[in-house]
Amino acid sequence: MRMWLCDPRILCQKHLCGMHLELHMFVGSMLKNIRMTGYLKNNLLEPLLIKKLHDDIANEMINRGYLHKSELKKDDFENSLKYLTDDEINYKINKEDSINELLNRCNVCRRRYAAM
Repeated sequence: MRMWLCDPRILCQKHLCGMHLELHMFVGSMLKNIRMTGYLKNNLLEPLLIKKLHDDIANEMINRGYLHKSELKKDDFENSLKYLTDDEINYKINKEDSINELLNRCNVCRRRYAAM
């Protein structure tokens, strides 16, 4: 699981839908008090952005004509943060590294990025 910190319009269908699923998985795991240490240490998770990023991804899915039926409830998001430490909650992903990793992995995302 990982968060791509980029404009959702850049994401190919696979990465857009995959990240949507993974955002729900992050919240579900955190609601079960599963430690996020590895995701944080490996620059894969920025907890405070989960809700906003989900909503941005959902809007992009709708703009592309995809179905989106899985709201990320504000209460679930807020409750998912409760067991994290302040440092974990406030962790920031290196946005430039995240985008570069995505563009190195996916030719379709790279083309979409170049076209923007």
